[in-house]
Amino acid sequence: MTVYFYALFVHLSLNVYIFLKGMRLLEEKRVWRAVFASFFIVEFALYLTGLYLHPILPDNIVRFLWLMGSTWMVFLFYMTLLWLIIDLLLYINRRKPLMGRFLNDNPRITGAIFFAVTTVSIVAVMYMGSYRFRNPTVTKLEVNINKEAGEHSTLRIVAVSDLHLGYLINKQYATRYVDLINEQNPDIVLFVGDIIDAEMSPIIEQNMQEDFLRLNAPLGVYSCTGNHEYRYEADYKINWLNDNAGIKMIRDSAILIDSSFYVVGREDWIIPTRKDLKEILVEQDVNSELPIFVLNHTPNDLDEEMNNGADIALYGHTHDGQVFPFNILTRLMFEVSNGYKKKGDTNVYVSSGLGLSGPQYRIGTKSEIVVLDVTFK
Repeated sequence: MTVYFYALFVHLSLNVYIFLKGMRLLEEKRVWRAVFASFFIVEFALYLTGLYLHPILPDNIVRFLWLMGSTWMVFLFYMTLLWLIIDLLLYINRRKPLMGRFLNDNPRITGAIFFAVTTVSIVAVMYMGSYRFRNPTVTKLEVNINKEAGEHSTLRIVAVSDLHLGYLINKQYATRYVDLINEQNPDIVLFVGDIIDAEMSPIIEQNMQEDFLRLNAPLGVYSCTGNHEYRYEADYKINWLNDNAGIKMIRDSAILIDSSFYVVGREDWIIPTRKDLKEILVEQDVNSELPIFVLNHTPNDLDEEMNNGADIALYGHTHDGQVFPFNILTRLMFEVSNGYKKKGDTNVYVSSGLGLSGPQYRIGTKSEIVVLDVTFK
């Protein structure tokens, strides 16, 4: 419930600021003030309904309420950001009218113009952000590894992170995502955590295992855990992915594939008992002369994979900030927030993710799957 409390706090905080701003602009318009206030009251009531009654509501109702609430939250965030900037500029102009005295002498007209312009601009940006989310890109990379891999001279890996399947990313998206993955003709599919967003109920009720079982990869489908795998019903989620969805969950262990290369899956860093990569490699008796691919959801220490001989290290989690300006924040927080980097002999890729957590918008970022065409010595 902590996550829902934080969401409610943010939602309410943004609502209050814009509500007070709008009521001030409509001070002499009693009818419009009533309409404006009613809209905010109804929206907030519906948001609370979806937030706290979702376990007993039908999935389609929950999805509508969550889409409405998350969309409104994005709109409020950008409106609040722009109005803070506008208020600062108006304050400066009152002290020294660099933009002319009209703004100072006609505050309501000025406010109405700014309100209309910011609203139209934000709607346009959000439309483009929705389009970018609904049309994921396929990022292709060629990787050379100076090791032999049994009978394999080449390998096509499709790497996918952060599907966040649930109420918002529903079966419709799961079907499209699996189709997109299969279109790449993968030899192996590697998920990098956060396959499931939160509760299992929408996953079960929509039979999403049907889509995962359609994945066509001769060498198998594998995944490490992400932090969302541990957000509610962790054992249930992981067992379902293993037993029902055909995804082999690799948890602080290594699997030798076709006697040719290893896939190492690490527990998410939020697990206190998570093992060091070196410990995993020793325990699993990994032969370092064969290629080693490491799945590690959170890219908070790229050096560990590099220092322990990983040939490819795949990460997710960041969403590359998901919407501007949070992509700036993630690029300050992580050595790589999204994209490719060569560290020593390790080929690092941090995916911005295919799905989303919360609002379904990609503003200044992208939804992606990653195709790695690997050539061995």
